[in-house]
Amino acid sequence: MSTWRELKDNPRLNKIYRDRIAIIKAVREFFWSAGFLETDTPVAVKYPGQEPYLNPIPVTIHDPNGRAEQFYLHTSPEFSLKKLLAAGFEKIFHITKCFRDYESFGGNHNPEFTMLEWYSAPGTLEQIMDDTENLFKHIGKILGKNFVAYQNKKINIAEKSDRKSMKQVWQEYGGANLDDYLTVESLQQLVKERGLTVAEKDAYEDLFFKFFLNFVEPKLGMERPVFVFDYPKQMSSLSKTCAHDPRYAERFELYIGGLEIANAFGELTDPVEQEKRLDNDRALRQKLGKETWPVDPSFIQALESGIAEAGGIALGVDRVVLLFTEAKDINEVIFQSVNDQLTP
Repeated sequence: MSTWRELKDNPRLNKIYRDRIAIIKAVREFFWSAGFLETDTPVAVKYPGQEPYLNPIPVTIHDPNGRAEQFYLHTSPEFSLKKLLAAGFEKIFHITKCFRDYESFGGNHNPEFTMLEWYSAPGTLEQIMDDTENLFKHIGKILGKNFVAYQNKKINIAEKSDRKSMKQVWQEYGGANLDDYLTVESLQQLVKERGLTVAEKDAYEDLFFKFFLNFVEPKLGMERPVFVFDYPKQMSSLSKTCAHDPRYAERFELYIGGLEIANAFGELTDPVEQEKRLDNDRALRQKLGKETWPVDPSFIQALESGIAEAGGIALGVDRVVLLFTEAKDINEVIFQSVNDQLTP
């Protein structure tokens, strides 16, 4: 969404913004009616996550004596919400602003965006899929819509969504058996064979997405939403390992019209394994030349205190609004977007 003047003078943008407010209201009502507790957590945190490909925005905060403390605007409230699980809050949701540096201004991205996250403990990844599907149906009912649209595609949200493994969509759309490409070396070869560039510094995740974004993602969720589950373990630092195949992890992403909408985990609750994986992510950040910081000690302590088996998800609210309103891009669904505030 653009400026106040455009909201005043452009009926189409005005309606998009009103629909945005209705969607957020519908989200709250959906979770309240399901017995979830709405939470409130800090935006500025001392220890952000360790995701190698996300970039928190640093902020310096001063006390009255001028003493400076380094904080970061969170990229996700995930660690804070899992600490609440450890404190005994079993069904929780949070609508919050998140921030990621080095994001584009517009298209499907914005450095500041609205995130919806929810967690259930005890809970399973299948329950989170059900929640997500029912949430979209609820929003559609409120807005009187059985379809959403993206890039001239109409996607039916009233029907049951598809659920496919990552291995299945790689085979179906990319013509490759993912089981054969679970190492850097094998994936390098595949990417080269498909005519894509391989850089010396490319890690497994870089190579995975070079293939996925070119041959698989654009074909996902073209008729109805699709949940793509079971990701390679090395791409899922916060997910527990699949019981049926230790090479994969309990993770899914939701795709609608080729657009990624949500990312979910069967949450890893083993503190020893979790700290090990986060240390590995921190080492990769260092290798990539990115800023590093310690693993959040209170997060590990929260896991040590004991958390029930849990499912959790992060869903991009701005992209949901984009789909339901048929807006041109993210800028049209955000009021006073960062792009509008840039120095000419």
